[in-house]
Amino acid sequence: MNDQELKFILEQGEGYFIEFKEKLDKSFSRELVAFTNASGGRIFLGINDNNQIKGIDISNYLKSQIQDIAHNIQPSIEISIQTFNNILIVTVPEGKNKPYHCSDGFFIRMGANSQKMKREQIIEFLQFEGKVKFEEQFHKYFDFSKHFDIQKLNGFLRIAGITKNLDDKEILENLGVLKKIDDTYRITNAGILFFSKNIDVLIEQATITCAVFDGNERNKILDRKDFSDDIITNINNALHFVRQAMRVEYIMTGEAQRKEKYEFPLEAIRETIVNAVAHRDYFFDGAHTTIDVFDDRIEIGNPGGLPKGLTPETFGKKAVRRNPIITSLLQRCNLVENMGTGINKIKNLCKENDSNIPGYEFNEFFTVIFKRKEVDGGLNGGLNGGLNETNLYDFIAANPDVNANTIKKYFNVSLRTIERWISILKQENKIEFKGSKKTGGYYIKK
Repeated sequence: MNDQELKFILEQGEGYFIEFKEKLDKSFSRELVAFTNASGGRIFLGINDNNQIKGIDISNYLKSQIQDIAHNIQPSIEISIQTFNNILIVTVPEGKNKPYHCSDGFFIRMGANSQKMKREQIIEFLQFEGKVKFEEQFHKYFDFSKHFDIQKLNGFLRIAGITKNLDDKEILENLGVLKKIDDTYRITNAGILFFSKNIDVLIEQATITCAVFDGNERNKILDRKDFSDDIITNINNALHFVRQAMRVEYIMTGEAQRKEKYEFPLEAIRETIVNAVAHRDYFFDGAHTTIDVFDDRIEIGNPGGLPKGLTPETFGKKAVRRNPIITSLLQRCNLVENMGTGINKIKNLCKENDSNIPGYEFNEFFTVIFKRKEVDGGLNGGLNGGLNETNLYDFIAANPDVNANTIKKYFNVSLRTIERWISILKQENKIEFKGSKKTGGYYIKK
C-alpha cells in the first residue's frame, strides 16, 4: 500500500471488494462473513462512509480483537492485517468451505453492501452459482499485449470519476479483474468484458444481437445488428438501436427545443438492457443477449433464466446477483441501481410515461416484454393524413442512421411514399445516406 493506491481506493469508494469502517463495531463480523461468502475483499478501519480518513488507534489489542472475531466465525477464517499510516487494513480471502456465518446470521456481499440471507437460501445460491463463477475465471487465450485496450480502461475511469494515478495493471488489480500469478498477470473474464478490444474474439456469447421484424413473428427481418464491443459500448449501441425502432411523439413546449416522448421511456429500456448483460449466464455459450422489435412488442432477453435463490414469487423483491463483479463495475458507472431496485424503477418509469408496464417470462431465458400500444390517434396518430417530407426530416434529425424500412414502419405508409420523400430531401440537399447499402442509414446533412 502507498499514498497513490490509497488515493485511488478513496476515489473508487466502497464496492464489491472494499468496505470502509470508522471504527471496530458490532457489524464487523457481518462484513467478514459477507466477504468470505462472496469473492473476498478488504476492510479499511479508520475511514468513514464519506471516504474520509479519520484514523484509528492501532494497537496489538485491536489486532487481537479482530483475529478473535475471525476465529469465532463458523467455520473460522484466516485473515491478514496490514497497517498504513493510521489505517488498519483487513484482507479477507474467499472462503473454501461456504457458507460461513457469525452470531448475527449468514451474510453475503452484494455490491457495496452486505445482505443477510437464510441458510437455505445461501446454500442453494452457492451450490449453483458460487462455486465456479464465470466472471472470476482466467481466460487462457488472453494476451495482455494483444487484447488489452487502454482506451477502454481510460473511458471507464472517466465515467466512474476516478483519477488515473496508478499504472494500468495496478488499477485493474484494485478493480478486482487482474491477478499476478507466478510473475504472470492473468485477467479475468470480467476484465475482458470491460477492457478488451473486441469481446467476440474471446467471449463471443457476450455479443448483443438486435433485430427488427416485419409483423409479430420471427419471420422477415427488416434490420439486424450484432454488437460485440466492450460491455458499456454494447449497452449504449443497443439502446440507440431500440431508440431508432420506437415511435416518438413530438410535444411542443413553447420553446425552441421540442420535447420527445418515446412510447417507452429510454431510461427504462436502458435499465432493462443493463440488467440483461449484468445478470445473464455467461456459461450459456452459443446464445446472445437479444433485443427483438416486433409490431406489437419489444422483447429483451438474456440466457440463463432467474439466478438460483430467486423464484417468480421473490423476483423484484430481493436481490441475487449472478455476476457480482460485473454488476459492481457497472454500478461504478452509475448503470446499476442498489439492491435490486431496478425492476420497480422500470415499472415506475413506464407508469409515469403512460406506457404499458412490461411483463416477464422465466425459462432458459429471462425475457422482459414491452407490449406496444396500437397507433390509433395516439403516438403519431395526429400526423396521419398530413405526413410529408418535413415530418421525415424531423424524424431523421431525431433518429440519425435510420433506414428506409424503419421509417416505413414508423409512419405506416408505403415504401414508395418513403422513397418519394427521401428523394425530395436529397434534391434539397438536406439529408444524406452513410454506410453500406445493407447496414447504413440516413443523416441530416450539415
